Amino acid sequence: MIYASAGHNPGGLKTDPGAIGNGKREADLTVEFRNLVVEQLKKSGARYISDNDSETLGQYLKRIQTGSGSVVLEFHFDAAANSAATGCTALVGSDADANDKAFAKELVEAAASILQIKNRGMLSEADSHRGRLGLMRESGIVALLEICFISNPSDLSAYEKYKNYLAAKVAAILIKYENLIS
Repeated sequence: MIYASAGHNPGGLKTDPGAIGNGKREADLTVEFRNLVVEQLKKSGARYISDNDSETLGQYLKRIQTGSGSVVLEFHFDAAANSAATGCTALVGSDADANDKAFAKELVEAAASILQIKNRGMLSEADSHRGRLGLMRESGIVALLEICFISNPSDLSAYEKYKNYLAAKVAAILIKYENLIS
């Protein structure tokens, strides 16, 4: 089963806009991108579960039942005080295995190539600002994708231009990894 979620929550119990940059809110962009990926998954006939915009991350994680046959992905946008900061990053759990790392690597390479931005590589959740991410406790192949920098006008422009193509590619990667383990 594929699990796709939008980082931050624009309409939940505790509204969390995430990063804000260039007149955009991260929560709105992650929901938009999740919806584009879900649309591609539907077209492909893939089995998936996504978060809904009225639940918190904790509620979503409690609702889903991931297991060894799961592929779990959450979308985010990065931000920095320096508007020249650019690129995409994938995060994996501190206990990531070869499948988690291959999944994250493929996602970040696709985003960098399609958006024509810097590939900032794959990091462990321990290297994130939070140090530990709730999503990484889920079972299966798990990653978090920082699509681009919301604070960089060029990154955001590339996202707007290529988001549909990127969503199709991300959906294909999700399906590929689900087929590997199901």
